[in-house]
Amino acid sequence: MWHKRTLTIALLAAIALLAWVAAPALSLRPYVPAVESFERGLPDPKRLALAHEHADEHEHGHEARFISPPVTAPHEFDLVGVASEMRHLEIRVRDSGGEWSDWVEQTDGTPVYVDGADEAQVRAPFRPSGELHFVNVSGTAGGAGERLLNGVRAGINSAFITLASTPVAEALAPQPSVMPRSAWGADVPGSSCVPKGPPEFGSVRAGVIHHTVNANTYTAAEAPSIVLGICSFHINANGWNDIGYNALVDRYGTLYEGRAGGLTGAVVGAQAQGFNSQTTSIASLGDHRAEAITPAARSAIVSFLAWRLQTAGLRSVTKKSQLTSGGGSANRYRSGTVVNLPRIIGHSDLGLTECPGGALAAEVPGIRRDVQRLIKGGARCSKPCRRCKRAKGAKRLKACAQCKRCKRKAKSKRERSKRSAGAARYAR
Repeated sequence: MWHKRTLTIALLAAIALLAWVAAPALSLRPYVPAVESFERGLPDPKRLALAHEHADEHEHGHEARFISPPVTAPHEFDLVGVASEMRHLEIRVRDSGGEWSDWVEQTDGTPVYVDGADEAQVRAPFRPSGELHFVNVSGTAGGAGERLLNGVRAGINSAFITLASTPVAEALAPQPSVMPRSAWGADVPGSSCVPKGPPEFGSVRAGVIHHTVNANTYTAAEAPSIVLGICSFHINANGWNDIGYNALVDRYGTLYEGRAGGLTGAVVGAQAQGFNSQTTSIASLGDHRAEAITPAARSAIVSFLAWRLQTAGLRSVTKKSQLTSGGGSANRYRSGTVVNLPRIIGHSDLGLTECPGGALAAEVPGIRRDVQRLIKGGARCSKPCRRCKRAKGAKRLKACAQCKRCKRKAKSKRERSKRSAGAARYAR
C-alpha cells in the first residue's frame, strides 16, 4: 500500500513537471524564451595615448580617443549597448576569455547584436559613461539548465505546430507578409516589450529607411529574437515608450510589425528626432555602411512602403513633402525649419547620423522609383479583375502589377492615348 501511494505521488509529480515544461510551448506561435536584461556601470575609460595610430581601424570617420576597461556581464548576453547614448561609439565583445570580436558601432540608441558573449569593451571619440545594458534573448542567461529547458520547449513547440497542421504564417499574420508583434514576442504576458503607454498618432508625409547596425550573419531563426532584443533595449535602456521603428525587415525578406498601434494608423515612433509625428519608418536588420541589403529585403521594403504610403494617400512618392522640424540635438535642422524632401528618404536626410549606411542610402533613389512603379501598377486595378479582387493590401498591388489582363488594358489605354495625341497634332 505504501509503495502504491509513493508511486502515485511520483507519477503525479512527473505529470505536473511535464505540464510545467510543456505549457509555454503549446502554442501556434513560435516559442520565444523570456528576455532577460541586466546592467553594469561603465568604468572610467582611459585616454588613448596616440589616437591617430588607431585611425586605420575606424572605417567610418569616428576616431576613438577613449577606451573602457573590459566589463564582465553578470550572465551571457546577445545584445549590448550603452543605455540612452545616441552618439556614435564602438563596442567589441568576447566569450569565455576568447578572442575579441571586431569593433561594431552603436548608433541612434540601438544595441549591438553579438549572438552570445559574456564580456564587452567600449571605445568612443568622447569619454563614455553611464550603464552598459545587456539583453539576453536566447534563454541562456541562467546557464546550462535554462538552455536545456528552452531547447526542450522549442522542440515541443515545433512538434505542436506540425501536429496542428496549421502553417505558422497563416496562424500569425493578420496582414499578409507581416509578422505581428505577438509572433516575435511582444505584447504577450511577461514580455519585456510591453509599451509604457498608449500609442500617439500624427500624420504620414514621408517614409524613413533605417538600418540597425547589427551583424549581417544572423539566421532566419535568430531574426525575431533580435527584433525582441532591440525592443527591450529601446524601452528598458533608452526609456522610450516602445520599439523605435514602425516596421522592420530581416535579410530574408520577412517583415515585422514594429511599434504598437497598428501599421495602418500614423503611429508616432522614434525614427527621426523632430520629425517623428510626420513620418513612418522601416528598419533593415543589418549593417549597411558597406554591405548592400539582400534582394529579398529590398523587395520587402518596396512592398511595405508602396502599401503604407498609398494607405496614407501618397500615391506619388517621387514628389516632395513639406516637413517642419521640431528640433533636437540629433536633428539636422533647427526647430521650425521647413524642408521639402522626397517622400521616401534615408534617416541621414533628417538626422545627424550615418544611418541607413552608405550602401543602403545609395539604393534609396532606386527604392523610391520601384515603389512608385508598384503603386502605378496597383492603379491599373481601378476596375480589378476577379483575381485582383481576391487580393488585399500589399498583395493587391502585386496582383495588379503582375495581372496580364490589367497589363493588356493599360497597354491598350496607352496606345489609344498615343493615337489620339497623334491625330490631334495632325489636325493642327
